[in-house]
Amino acid sequence: MSENSVSDVNLSEILFKPKHDYVETSLISNSGCPLPDLGDGMHLMGSLFRAKWYRPLNRFTWTYLGANCLDVDEALANIVMSHNKRTRETCFDTVEQYGSGNWIYEFSSIAQRRVILAHECEEAGNLVGASHNYRMASRYFAIAAYPNLKSDTLADQAALLGRKAYRKIFNDNKLYGHYAEETFTVRGEKVTGFLHSVSDKELHPCVVVVTSYGSTSTDYYRLFSDYLRKLGIAIFVIDMPGMGASGRISLDANTSDILEAAVNHLREKVPYIDSSAIGALGFRFSANAVARLCIMNPSLFKAVAMVSPALHSAFVDQDLLNSMSLAARSSLANRLDLDASSWSTIVPQLQILSLKKQGLISYSSHVDVDCLSLFMPIDLKFNDDHDIIDRTFTNNTNIVFKKMRVAEIAPKIFYNISEFFKDKLL
Repeated sequence: MSENSVSDVNLSEILFKPKHDYVETSLISNSGCPLPDLGDGMHLMGSLFRAKWYRPLNRFTWTYLGANCLDVDEALANIVMSHNKRTRETCFDTVEQYGSGNWIYEFSSIAQRRVILAHECEEAGNLVGASHNYRMASRYFAIAAYPNLKSDTLADQAALLGRKAYRKIFNDNKLYGHYAEETFTVRGEKVTGFLHSVSDKELHPCVVVVTSYGSTSTDYYRLFSDYLRKLGIAIFVIDMPGMGASGRISLDANTSDILEAAVNHLREKVPYIDSSAIGALGFRFSANAVARLCIMNPSLFKAVAMVSPALHSAFVDQDLLNSMSLAARSSLANRLDLDASSWSTIVPQLQILSLKKQGLISYSSHVDVDCLSLFMPIDLKFNDDHDIIDRTFTNNTNIVFKKMRVAEIAPKIFYNISEFFKDKLL
């Protein structure tokens, strides 16, 4: 279904009309395999998972990025209290039918309430209030769509509504800076990214943000609005292969193809972006794309930042991969067009994503592009990748947060990233 082929009203009707023939999210790319017995905690994808939940519960991050904790708790309570049939009786968020208690339904319902409030603000001439509520709606639609699996029809529709609400944050309201959607071609497919800048009248440095599989393109508004915008630095947000606007691109060894096309598009087609001051930012698996392109073509970047970069160990360490939750396993398998129920056969295939196995990283490889790498407590498991970054990027600034409360993660990361790019791009 094309984003431009249906109206908001029609799409809302499609989303909220009861359906009974959709595969429940936890069965997509899973074939009904059981949950691994991992207990509670953080996993390789960096998300907080809990026993009796298929999806991770990142309440602090959701709230920091714009959600209201009362709205989130309302949706989670409705999911827990539902008596409707679940595809996995041990998981609260696997209500089979689209309706009360279903994850996508509950978060989409709250999002739709925000859309109605936004419309009321527009009618009253309150553009600031309208933008605020559209932003809240986009947040809840994004949560509804997680983990953004291909072939998850209802999640796709929620994500589509989320992107439409996100656009409307900026309608007739220059308080939030200049916003544009830029489309470029990757492997013969059209891919669209979200470009934020202070204006389109002056030249700006730009950071290309590659989303991780635990986030969407609408998750980085606050990085721009609260941090980089104040510095006059633009951001161009693009999705990793196999999700969102890059859904038609399969994940393979060439993880950096999308990033390279995005950078070339900015340099050639966007006159208000300073082609001599482009940076890149990646999180976990998306950092693989950033590091790969920086190693292969360092002249494209003035600086790069990577949060918990997954360059080698994350793809070859069997114990580490087996510590992933089912949602994380199905998310990764889904991008590879595989099934997580055959995890033991998938693990060896992931080695093609290792930059070391690809021959791009060795003891003799050195990149002099300025680099920032950040690691959180869970990421200390990536010892080999930690050493690889220091060895490969000769101008690396390394920050390890050995002790950090969950509520501190996003603010500290965004602050350090913005200070790094302030120093290197301006």
